[in-house]
Amino acid sequence: MDMIRLNAFFTLKDEVSVAELKKITDELVAKSREDEGNKGYDLFQSTTDPKVMMFCESWENQDVLDRHSAAEHFTYAVPRIG
Repeated sequence: MDMIRLNAFFTLKDEVSVAELKKITDELVAKSREDEGNKGYDLFQSTTDPKVMMFCESWENQDVLDRHSAAEHFTYAVPRIG
């Protein structure tokens, strides 16, 4: 199977600050980079709208992406990001 590249865009809710988001995402990014099959995992902030963010992820295949999606660091962080 070919490598998978994801670009996941989201907009912070008004009541969530970028500082609050960073507390959650710094750990998510660090742990996700350690996941088996991860080839890249970064969070970017829009230069035109600071509430718009994007995760850019690269994975070896669907199996490792599925394991990442079920991992505790992912299932903890994603609902909190909103």
